[in-house]
Parts: sequence; C-alpha cells; structure tokens
Amino acid sequence: MHNVSRLAGIFACAATLAAAGCAGSSGVAPMSGPAIAGQSDAVQTHQKIYMPTVNNVNNARPQYSNAVYGGGALLYKPKMFLIFWGFKQAGDPNGVAKLLESYQASIGGSPYNNIYTQYQGTKKFIKNPKNQNGKFWMDNKNAIPANPTDGQVAAESVLGVKHFGYDANASYVVVTAHGHNSSGFGSSYCAYHSATSSSGNLVSYTNLPYIPDAGQSCGAGIITPPAGETSENVGTTIVEGHEYGESVTDPNPPSGYYSNQWGEIGDICAWQDIENDTFGQNQFASQPMWSNATSSCVHSYQKSK
Repeated sequence: MHNVSRLAGIFACAATLAAAGCAGSSGVAPMSGPAIAGQSDAVQTHQKIYMPTVNNVNNARPQYSNAVYGGGALLYKPKMFLIFWGFKQAGDPNGVAKLLESYQASIGGSPYNNIYTQYQGTKKFIKNPKNQNGKFWMDNKNAIPANPTDGQVAAESVLGVKHFGYDANASYVVVTAHGHNSSGFGSSYCAYHSATSSSGNLVSYTNLPYIPDAGQSCGAGIITPPAGETSENVGTTIVEGHEYGESVTDPNPPSGYYSNQWGEIGDICAWQDIENDTFGQNQFASQPMWSNATSSCVHSYQKSK
C-alpha cells in the first residue's frame, strides 16, 4: 500500500457546489473578472478543486477513505484538448507545449489511465480508449492577461470548445503562458479544475499554469526526469496527470467521485511516490492515483477477471 497524505485544509468548503467557486483555507480563489476580447462576460463556473503545492501537503497520513460517487457526470470515453494561451506572446522557455503534446498523444490505453476504468457511473464504467489525443490549439489571437482570473480561464475554455467542437467526454485544458499565471499559483496551489457551460452543455476545464514558473513548489527536481522531460519541467506531467484523472472521474466537482475527507482521487495521493511511468513508447513523471478497488494509491490497475 502506498502512503496517503491529507490535504492542508484546501477542501474545507467542498460540501456543496458554488456558482462562483469557493476557496480553501488558503483564502485564495481566482475570481471572475472582466472579459477579454472574443470571450463571453457571462461565464459562470462551479466549484474549483485545487491541487496543493509540495509544501501544502500534510504528511501526517492519517486514516483514509474511498471516494464516493455522487451520481454526476463522468468522462466515459475521455479525451484531452490542450489550449495554449499566450505562448507566442510570452514564449515557452521550458518546452512545456512540446512536452504536453507528447503526453497527450501517449496516455490513451496506458496502464496508468486504466486506473479510471474501475470507476462506474449510473450504468457503465469509464473506458480507457487508445486515442485520447484531442488535438491542441495555440491561441495567439486573444491576448492573455498578466494574471488571468478564473472567469477568464473558463471563458478561454469555452473558446476552445468553439475551436475544437464540443465533446461531452473531453477535458479542456487551458495552459497559461510563462509569467501569466492566476493568483495563488505556486504559493497555494499548482493547478485546479472546475466546470462551466457552453450552449447549455457541461464543459470540464482545467486551469494549468506554466508549471516550471513555480519551481520546487510544483515539482521541479522532485525526481530524475525521464527522456523528454527536464528537472525544471518534470512537474508539468505530474500536475496535468493529477488534474486529468480527476477531471475524468469528477468533471463537475464534487458530483463525481469525491471524498468529503480527502477530496478527489488525485488529492488523496498528491506528491507521494512519484515515479516515471511508461505510456506506450515514452515515460512521464507521475504521481499515483487513488484506487477504490484496492484502497491504495496506485500507478496502474488491471480489473480482475
């Protein structure tokens, strides 16, 4: 059994959905703000679930509990769409875009992503299709603010929906550019995911800041990097893997798989037992995810026959 960590109060407000989200004990909540050209100013988001920094994880590891299904949406045939916002404007000194594109193309059918197939909705289980590569978009048209608010990130995800098309099984990942991260990044959290809507459809989105900007707080140097990653950007796949798995199992938090005590399936295992996992022909740094089937943090899963 892997070690389990308790989050440092970040999920104290997780009992109910909130139209504009809520903050944990850190007091940091990226708030809605003025719209950007091309974005809607009417975007409303649901509760945000934050991934803590390395320094915000409580290592006491008290008693754990399984995640409970709340009857909400799941991403049954998951797919990842990447929206690189402002990268031409700010540059990409740590090669985050190339790394995430490789990660996106490799995750489908992997033993790691098979962890999610144990989680069942109202009638069916989540699948692990070989193709989870939903393409990427370099949005160089809409200028990125210095510190995007949650409302602006959510609106950018809706622009992504308009660019790619709507997919009910998709995680729309807004990757903000170097030096243009939301308030609280690196000090209180590394990333978060939430939900908004587009034309009445639920949109599961992630605010993925430029992870190397946070240094060791969000994983830099935490493990010897595999080929294709560097000590500076190794936290990128750890954080996005965490957020993607939680988006798959809880796309409209906390109505999917959620523990009132621990949070989502990535939170229970955050920053513990980091390994370089094999995804097809590549390896990527990853944290374990929670398995209800084994009541432990795991890097892979195989259903018993």
